[in-house]
Amino acid sequence: MSGAILFLNRWPLYADERRWENRLAAPEILFRPQSDRVTYICDEGGLSAVPADAEGVHVVADFDDLDGVLGVVDAVVRDEGPFDHVIGFSESLLDLAATLRERYGIAGSRPEETSRFRDKTVMKETLSRAGLRVPRWASCRSREQVLAAAEEFGYPVIVKPVRGAGSQGVRKVASAGELRALCAAGSLHGLEIEEFVAGEILHVDGVLDAAGKPLFLCTSRYVSTCLDFELLGEPLGSVFQTDPAVRERCEDFAVRCLAALGLHSSAFHLELFDTGEELVFLEVGARVPGADVPYVIHDVHGVNLFRLWVDVLLGRPVDLPAPVLEQSGGWLIIPGPRPLPRKITATTSLLGEVPCVYRELVPGAGEVLIARPGSYATLHGGRFLFRGGTQEQIEEAVRRALARFCLTTEPVP
Repeated sequence: MSGAILFLNRWPLYADERRWENRLAAPEILFRPQSDRVTYICDEGGLSAVPADAEGVHVVADFDDLDGVLGVVDAVVRDEGPFDHVIGFSESLLDLAATLRERYGIAGSRPEETSRFRDKTVMKETLSRAGLRVPRWASCRSREQVLAAAEEFGYPVIVKPVRGAGSQGVRKVASAGELRALCAAGSLHGLEIEEFVAGEILHVDGVLDAAGKPLFLCTSRYVSTCLDFELLGEPLGSVFQTDPAVRERCEDFAVRCLAALGLHSSAFHLELFDTGEELVFLEVGARVPGADVPYVIHDVHGVNLFRLWVDVLLGRPVDLPAPVLEQSGGWLIIPGPRPLPRKITATTSLLGEVPCVYRELVPGAGEVLIARPGSYATLHGGRFLFRGGTQEQIEEAVRRALARFCLTTEPVP
């Protein structure tokens, strides 16, 4: 018996059949009515994902209103009894889930453990003590201290929120003058400064069992970077790496980082730099990867990372298909022009035109693109999923997609 589950959800399920985001995290896929008693805490957006026959459903106005959420959950615990598990997939709900576990004595990650995967200074401190290579960094406390750190690291430097996701609020600062202006523009509270590490960026994704042993691992190399996507509007994607030497090197480094951080019974998304000479830790989230990574993993390797994570949390037996490691896959997001909003006048379909493209989300004429900072799983200029080829074939397909896709827009009246 899995027991009583408190499920926190802010992710919608769209009626639009073109859209696949969040479908792998649908409760009907994750939970078993015969053994799981699920109570849902959701906001208005997440309400659309709740099964129609669900009995315990409670809507909060804003998950960021901690007192309001705790008031709702206190009443639920009083009326429905204690819970055995708290589950929430969104990065922004990990702190809340940890708080609820501590408040109600529920097993699982507590705030101290969760901070190692939410607070970028804590994660780097932990890994540095374990002898793993991380960027040099410092918490931002004063203008003088920040300028001194930048001089020590050398320009350019990166200034970013200590807690954040999707490269929101991240800045690449090229000079002391630019850094002084940034310091003068607002508070330094909640920010850190770190050295700029030149190199390609890869990510390793997977799920660890209760002992911290990997159940599934997948290594991918980014097309462009999340920072360039957020700041410059550059296309973003990644391609599964199939070279055994690359995978072994990256996955060994990732597993050593996760062991040093003490992660277990969790999905993870770990990013790293490959400078050509060494691997350098970038950051890690104790969650399923974002964007279209989990969907391509599912379609290529047959592994639903959300379901696998839930199975581990609930102590269910795990029976994974054997991944076909020589098969690659990938995804690509092409953002709309800036500034938004813009109305679509014409777009290009790549299905049947570019090899290995098997699914796409392309807006139709008349649809309006709006700005959603840091959001990868939404309606962009175009989103494309790739499979059915080797790594080299997928990489070539991504290049062809970038060359062939065309989008025309006009201002919104």
